[in-house]
Amino acid sequence: MIDEAVAKQLYAGRAKANLQKFIEDAVSDERLSPDEEKEMNEIAKSLGIELSFDDNSQKALERFRLYWQIENGDLPELKPDINLFKGEKLHFKTAADWVEHNQVTRRINYGGPTARIRLAKGIYYKAGSMGVNRTTEDVWQRLDSGLIYLTDRRIIFMGSRGNKNIRLNKILTFEPYNNGVDIQKSAGKSPFLEFSVNVDIFSMILGRLLFVE
Repeated sequence: MIDEAVAKQLYAGRAKANLQKFIEDAVSDERLSPDEEKEMNEIAKSLGIELSFDDNSQKALERFRLYWQIENGDLPELKPDINLFKGEKLHFKTAADWVEHNQVTRRINYGGPTARIRLAKGIYYKAGSMGVNRTTEDVWQRLDSGLIYLTDRRIIFMGSRGNKNIRLNKILTFEPYNNGVDIQKSAGKSPFLEFSVNVDIFSMILGRLLFVE
């Protein structure tokens, strides 16, 4: 016969394994719905297990919960610290740089070996040929630093050199990267908003505002 203490230990181990399997399945899509969270708590209660997570796991669950909320239209709403239109809602704010793609023309001088000959006081002549070429290349230029605000109507950039607005109905598409978001506008220069904190949250909110009625 199995000792009672051993039996309880085996039961506890199996119960924890079953609960862990449910949690892993629930967040396998990186989403945590209210129903999944409710069921998770009910399973833990029925098994006599107190749910506890380390800091990293807790942060992951909070993010998966937020992902689900955004996808289902429950966008986070912040208290604005700038003037907005009447009825306009603020959903995101962070520090960012405004970067634009520009063409820069550079002059390249080449002359090969030359000889410097004095003609008169302060006047010199360079023997040899000097070629002048101009080349154009595409570069990213960081134009300003400041704060970006994402509302239900526009992206607002409050920079140290000036402010800019991009209305959402002027955005054709966007591409998120780990260091920011490339915005493609229907007219004018399209900026790259450079930031690294919560790019995923910004992109999910923007996608919800642009592409879901």
